[in-house]
Amino acid sequence: MSLRGKRAFITGSFQGIGLGIATSLAAEGAAIVLHGLADEATIAAAEKAVLAAGAAKVESHVSDLRDVKATEELIAKILANGPVDILCNNAGIQYTATIAEMPREKWNDIVAINLTSFFDTMRLLLPQMKERGYGRVINTCLLYTSDAADEEDS
Repeated sequence: MSLRGKRAFITGSFQGIGLGIATSLAAEGAAIVLHGLADEATIAAAEKAVLAAGAAKVESHVSDLRDVKATEELIAKILANGPVDILCNNAGIQYTATIAEMPREKWNDIVAINLTSFFDTMRLLLPQMKERGYGRVINTCLLYTSDAADEEDS
């Protein structure tokens, strides 16, 4: 499969699974848009890995997906550099606690990043994909079970 001429935006892609996805798409020739929260050294290492994998081009954006306005500004910046052909919603966080011990702030962060940000990126990118007659969306998720949940059930 060749992705030459295609541009892929992967959220949460400066390291881990997201970087793995980015390098895989780069190996097929796609231009890559990296994203996440990271320091300059981590960003530089990610860009180097994506270029070494064969990306036609790489750009990086630091943005907090919990902030809807920041996400809207992020997508506007990305689209100013060209259309997005592939959106991979990969960013995610976890916090392990029993329901009784789950801080409301952590819960809100999990929902904002693991759910709402997926909605926002699709809401903002699908119209340009539809207008151009091409687009692919890949949504990844984290499945996690914990002994804490099992203890509550007993």
